Amino acid sequence: MLPRPLKAQFIAAIRRLLRPVVRQLIAYGVSYPAFNRIVRELYIEVADEHFALPFKRQTDSRVSLVTGINRKEVSQLRHKRAAKAGAIEVEDTVTTHLIGRWMAGPPYATSGGQPLRLPYEAAGVRAPSFARLVRDLGVDVPVRSVLDELLRVGAVELLANGDVMLKTQAHVPAGDAEGKLTLLGSDPAELFSTIAYNIEHAEAPRLQRKVVYDNIGADALPELSQKAREIGEEFIRRANTLLAAYDRDRNPQAPGGPRTKVVLGTYVYEEEVAPPAPPSATKELARPSGRIRRLR
Repeated sequence: MLPRPLKAQFIAAIRRLLRPVVRQLIAYGVSYPAFNRIVRELYIEVADEHFALPFKRQTDSRVSLVTGINRKEVSQLRHKRAAKAGAIEVEDTVTTHLIGRWMAGPPYATSGGQPLRLPYEAAGVRAPSFARLVRDLGVDVPVRSVLDELLRVGAVELLANGDVMLKTQAHVPAGDAEGKLTLLGSDPAELFSTIAYNIEHAEAPRLQRKVVYDNIGADALPELSQKAREIGEEFIRRANTLLAAYDRDRNPQAPGGPRTKVVLGTYVYEEEVAPPAPPSATKELARPSGRIRRLR
């Protein structure tokens, strides 16, 4: 257990860590209720796997004690997890519900499912319109807010005559989304686990280094990005040679012991920062232009 001052600092770090996660959850249409359910299920799953007492069956009461989730909900979620056997539930959002209803048939689409162009508002109360489509969902969200979100993700187009036209069935991130989303789940978790290990094992930390400079002109970023890529690719080639020499699938003569996964990685991160406040006229402290950060 962390002492209270360090726990407060840890929570502040987790809050900062979660900020880009929450930004992408919102951007990709994952609601807070869905995220809340994921976190509750994870608390129970991790408690089951890592916080059981030796030689004792892990009970709902024990899981409730270490997670803070009430025992009745623990029981329900544990049974639900066993029943669904690894299936992942994806909760629809207001926008995905709206798109689905729009394409479901009359009065917002043809009988074949071809979505119609809808006026934002219609004269008749029951005449098909975008506003009626939103109201039919029964959600407590202003019509304009729903339209703004659909415009943001590129799912609809607002025509010159005021009609709303559905452009796409879903917002799908560009590029090799499936492969990149797999990395999104693995790479940050590996880095987080390394930092946590180094906090708990300061006497023998694992490799965890980065170089930070915070006053680089944006005009240099294209050249810097290219050179950083070259350095990174060289590092990965050398890391691959190193690890391959110890991998027992490739080298049966490599040292033995329990099977272990080892990862060496590199990355580049760019972020616009505000300039520092001007130095005091009476006291100016020297500041290094760059830093190599480490955790010992």
